[in-house]
Amino acid sequence: MREGVYSSLDDEFHELEMKKIFSSDEWFCYFLISENNQILGLAELSSRNVVDGCLSTPVAYIEGLYIKKEYRGIGLGREAIGAIKDWCKEKGFTELGMDTELANLKAQDFFKAVGFHETYRIVQFRTRIESA
Repeated sequence: MREGVYSSLDDEFHELEMKKIFSSDEWFCYFLISENNQILGLAELSSRNVVDGCLSTPVAYIEGLYIKKEYRGIGLGREAIGAIKDWCKEKGFTELGMDTELANLKAQDFFKAVGFHETYRIVQFRTRIESA
């Protein structure tokens, strides 16, 4: 399911990041489950100290939201966002952020439809710092 959200990342990155998620108090991963315990999707959240366009700190952040293709278009995404917002309120967050790739127009349309507002458009870069 993570590959459906983060298609540009390789298996090694997924594996390393999942280890960090499961060992961190700042990351939260939940499966979206049907009434008969069938996995319908995945939500990954984090707590970030700084989020562009947000004024509070920390900020709850949707790192990834994935709904299996056969369950899309029936309101599960909207329901998941409602549950995520409720969880954020319970935890004391006042803002919820997220991002999507520039080319993912369906995700952009979805997040606008459920009440998110675009703050910035950027291209991010990274490099590894090798130890001496």
